Amino acid sequence: MPGAAHGSPCSRTSVLRLRDVTLFVRLEDAPEVEVALAQALKAWPVDTAPTPDAPSRETVVRGTQGGFATHSVHLEESLDGLGVAGATCAVIADLAQDYFDSRPGSLALHSAAFRFNDRLIAMTGPSRAGKSTFAARMTQEPDVEVFCDDVLPIAPDGLAIGLGIAPRLRLPLPDTVSPAFKAHVARHLGPRDDRYGYLCAPTVASHGTQAPLSVLLILDRRDAGPAGLHAAAEDEALHFLLSQNMSDLQTPEAAFARLTDLLARITCLRLVYSDLEEAVTLIRRAFGSAAPIASTVEIGPVLPQVSYDAHPTSDMSSDLLWSRNPEAVIQTKGDSAFLWLPGKPMIWHMNFLARAIWTLLEIPGTARDIAQLLAEQFPDTDDTVLTSDVSALLLALSVDGLVEPDSLD
Repeated sequence: MPGAAHGSPCSRTSVLRLRDVTLFVRLEDAPEVEVALAQALKAWPVDTAPTPDAPSRETVVRGTQGGFATHSVHLEESLDGLGVAGATCAVIADLAQDYFDSRPGSLALHSAAFRFNDRLIAMTGPSRAGKSTFAARMTQEPDVEVFCDDVLPIAPDGLAIGLGIAPRLRLPLPDTVSPAFKAHVARHLGPRDDRYGYLCAPTVASHGTQAPLSVLLILDRRDAGPAGLHAAAEDEALHFLLSQNMSDLQTPEAAFARLTDLLARITCLRLVYSDLEEAVTLIRRAFGSAAPIASTVEIGPVLPQVSYDAHPTSDMSSDLLWSRNPEAVIQTKGDSAFLWLPGKPMIWHMNFLARAIWTLLEIPGTARDIAQLLAEQFPDTDDTVLTSDVSALLLALSVDGLVEPDSLD
């Protein structure tokens, strides 16, 4: 991925101008990040137009003694001390955001997506349902093109678009994945750190690859049991399309109309699974023939809606120890605070209570401990209610990966 060289003999500056976005990427003493971007972005063309001396909008990555610092057009403050994978992630997040910002009317469906047997299949569902791992696993299939592991652009004409962004895996891989998948990851793992890595497999679709969406699978991962496909209730499918769309469709009425129309043109099913390999085999059986769904695959009845709780009931004790995700970013503006994970489209708008809880989590703590510390600030609130509210917020934050049970560290 070439760039224009500038700067003094003691430093190296490259300015990348990628096609389909208005954002410039300035890399100052960060050649490792330039290499990482070339690995993680598949065939995203570089615009050959001259680079302005002072671009109006740019994301900057600067090499420092402590790693890399990034300054985003979307953040008020820099992110410091990042590794190569973290800095790469920050740039890719900005490029994706700019792509959607410059295309009003496009959907941004929070999903994994891949093309198999000339059908584009998207996978959505609650957090921790396994979307990213599933997308990464599908890169192992030689006859599959993986469009995305996180956000799928769908243009107003109905065509979905691959941005050419390699799936981003949480590391280390779970012990439950197959030896073959582990070997595949080892062969194709690109930019990485001790928590995440980009899977730069040849089956990632190139930037700009297009296909109409054919199938939406709502993932329902269980602790045990066979893989199976079930009919999806229309209201549940519409709920997921509405809640997982990250683009601004201006009004609820416009969003409802647009997504209802999309739902009418695709097949929507619930995929229940516990074993990843068994689920991949089922997908190949169900969608590998000329028929919309193979006649040999039984479609079960509608099931109760997917639970949105991130942890089993046994983990919901107010004595469970929680800690912050160290990658989480908090930005204050006036009396409000905004919290997110780099590379993820979900942004939390935190009220006073939520902000106080986040501050107290600088040291890992339980909901009960935090509630006791907050009791002085809320003397009129019953201790039981306060503990319950803190527990509910911690669980909600955990759904988006912003806090974690401390035993996972």
